[in-house]
Amino acid sequence: MLHQWKEIYKYREFLKNNVLKDLRTRYKGSFFGFLWTLLNPLLMLIVYSTLFSIILKMPVDNYPIFLFCTLLSWIFFQSTVQTSSSIIVNSGNLIKKVYFPHEIMPISVVLGGLLNYLFGLVVLIPALIIYGYYPNINYLWLPVLIIIQLIFTLAISFFVAALTVFFRDMEHMLNIFLSALLYLTPVMYPLSMIPDKYLWFYNWNPMAILISSYRSVFYYKESPNGILLLIIGIISILLLALSHYYFI
Repeated sequence: MLHQWKEIYKYREFLKNNVLKDLRTRYKGSFFGFLWTLLNPLLMLIVYSTLFSIILKMPVDNYPIFLFCTLLSWIFFQSTVQTSSSIIVNSGNLIKKVYFPHEIMPISVVLGGLLNYLFGLVVLIPALIIYGYYPNINYLWLPVLIIIQLIFTLAISFFVAALTVFFRDMEHMLNIFLSALLYLTPVMYPLSMIPDKYLWFYNWNPMAILISSYRSVFYYKESPNGILLLIIGIISILLLALSHYYFI
């Protein structure tokens, strides 16, 4: 397996160009172009904030900020996994014509999603400051959170990309699953609203732990649970090794 990763490293320029190409062509021909990278989460923020703070009246202070802290990381995960599910099928012609490690395709999707998330922070951090949530020492946890989510997302992306080649319905089923998972992950509500008898599910949901950790850093201005992050990090690495093996 180490040989495959060395091979991927040899094609790092191809990977870089693939990521940049995806960023350039994603919104090609649209009026706002690359601004959609920032407009998409902002529009989702407006919709969910209106629904949960005005209509359903979520009992949370500064709910738009409470939501925005985690919405960006969720979009990173959901959009990346969804796109990765069809990346090999949609790249069939390129794969047949040119030799390169096929892992580069889902990796490029994940790295593109990461860049979009980092661009989103350009909007999130000023918004936090405006609401009085100033950067603090706990921001040092951000690289750890981002790396763990990157590894976990890549592991899932490898798995769904390979599975869709043999099971084309996976792409459509995944859309339903991710929509359901959004409501089963505390993106739009605090963990305190979850009945104790269901907390076990959230403790077994890696995205729930990551989402709660982002909110701890940005919104509550406190350190996340380091032990849980260590466990999720180890599980993500093992999952990446297994899904990569399945992919190749």
